[in-house]
Amino acid sequence: MTPNSRRLQRAPVTLAALVIIATLLGPALAASAAKTTSRSTTTTTKPSLECSAPQLSFAGPSALSPQSGGQAFTITLTNVSGRLCQVHGYPLVHFYTSKGRLLTFTYKHTSPYFTHASPRSLNLAPHAHAYFEVAKSRCATGNRYLSSFFYVLAPYTAGSPWVGHVSGSEVSRMDYCKGSSRGPGQSLDISPIVSSPTQL
Repeated sequence: MTPNSRRLQRAPVTLAALVIIATLLGPALAASAAKTTSRSTTTTTKPSLECSAPQLSFAGPSALSPQSGGQAFTITLTNVSGRLCQVHGYPLVHFYTSKGRLLTFTYKHTSPYFTHASPRSLNLAPHAHAYFEVAKSRCATGNRYLSSFFYVLAPYTAGSPWVGHVSGSEVSRMDYCKGSSRGPGQSLDISPIVSSPTQL
């Protein structure tokens, strides 16, 4: 038998052996590749810096004297926690009557009573302050509902809201006016949160 004929006889045997090895190792190689892919797609998320409700306290209202006979006041937010956090956007403010009826104001974020500005993220260090303004037109045709208290909740937070009460000086009184629901006295203007009262 010549050397060439011996090689031809071994070729099928060698090919069969390779097929058997590939069949046996195939699942193991696939599992290994899957593990590698799984490890490569693992990501970590950074903790949010957004202020939570327990980190913030509220104070006010502080009276303002807007032009054109409107009503306005400011609320101060304070970071009472021991770490920096961020606030941005518009706070949620709802007014109620003494019997708990929600006054269904239309909400706007532009107003003749405060400077127009887009919301910006503010870094609040421990004990640092931020501010926002609430304003509306007075009721020229009389009041339909009288406000007694209001809820304030900072944007992107959950938990119990801060409750403010209408004072005897009526600093924070925002009454719902008679007339059309689209009238200026039925619209409540809320500014974005800013780092200084001079920015309002």
